[in-house]
Amino acid sequence: MARILAALRASMFAAAPLLMVGCAAEVGQSSQAIFGGVEDSTHTNVVGIAIVGGGGFGTCTGSLIAPNLVLTARHCVSEISGDGIVCSRFTQNGTTYEPSLAAAPYSAGTFAVTTDQAITQSARYYRVAEVWVPENTTNQPMCGRDIALLRLTGSIPGITPIEPRLDIAPRVNDTFTASGFGATNGRGGGSGTRRMREGLTVQHVGLAQARPGLTVLTAEEWLADTGTCQGDSGGPALDETGAVFGILSRGDANSCNSPVYTRVDSYAAWIRERARAAATAGRYTPPSWVEPPQSRPGVIGDECRTDEQCDIPLLCLAIGTSRRCTSEDCTACPGGWVCNDTGRFCIPDPALPPPPPADSGVPAADAGASPDGGAPPGAMSGGCSVDSRSQRSGGLAAIAGLALALAATRRRRR
Repeated sequence: MARILAALRASMFAAAPLLMVGCAAEVGQSSQAIFGGVEDSTHTNVVGIAIVGGGGFGTCTGSLIAPNLVLTARHCVSEISGDGIVCSRFTQNGTTYEPSLAAAPYSAGTFAVTTDQAITQSARYYRVAEVWVPENTTNQPMCGRDIALLRLTGSIPGITPIEPRLDIAPRVNDTFTASGFGATNGRGGGSGTRRMREGLTVQHVGLAQARPGLTVLTAEEWLADTGTCQGDSGGPALDETGAVFGILSRGDANSCNSPVYTRVDSYAAWIRERARAAATAGRYTPPSWVEPPQSRPGVIGDECRTDEQCDIPLLCLAIGTSRRCTSEDCTACPGGWVCNDTGRFCIPDPALPPPPPADSGVPAADAGASPDGGAPPGAMSGGCSVDSRSQRSGGLAAIAGLALALAATRRRRR
């Protein structure tokens, strides 16, 4: 642990300053595509954002979270001060670096959104009516506040929106899929086509400092291992259930490693409030996630949207493509449940037959229902490896790697 902290501290005071590169290809900003990924024709709800203004052109990525509402990064919609993204004031070699500040958003007419797989002249675009950013974030440090919403002039037909994960915080070792329109390497090549990469992992969640007062990550952010490059800014981290729980903020543009994401759950109240306004403007019923989930005493197997819907010490974890109350104590798995492949939590035994359809007339007990009264086991394999203790040495090692990798980088302007 001491060696990790020492490496982190040393990297912050190397010969060149730590300047975290912004990851968007946009007007007056830098760009950050999916590195090592494949073309993505699946996530049509991951949208391309074309930005035209000030004599320039650029692109970002966003998530369609309601028929007329796109979630993206703040630095995709505003000019950001400085030559790189700095989270807190520090002095090095006689030069003082100030935190990167977000200016007022560009006008709505600057943006156009497409669900096509490539951002081209012939793509179908949807106009933007309003640009929304959280209150009191203009001319404030951008780190931890890198979030914005675009309300479209009309609803996009035929596309199922992505649900934002508002009530479950990211955990170290969560696995996710990244999707975006960015480059395929640190030189900016291959941008403008939607690509995806699966099997990425959360490395650290929350505040990380080289020393007291010198911030690398804020409490509203988390760090991943790799997978994103220029132009992916604003793009989603999609969990095992397909929900977006992170918005790509920044990273090392030269290596496409160490991406930093803004936590969606940190802005749950604001997103819900803006989603209600978007639904009113679009004249449709707000999505169900706009209402916060109610706490209840859930047992193993119950579907859930938050840990508060599970009995203590159970957690609401991804099992297959849904979330259920389960136990991280693999010695306490009830009948019909087993430990998952990584040995971290209980899942329905995949060797047992799935339950019958609800209207089949077959008693659940005949289908191998668990004897403890929990949900009958399904033919599901384990979800992600989940660790609720985010401040482990592995996370700190990742932060050390981030600081070392990002030292001396500069944001490339387009």
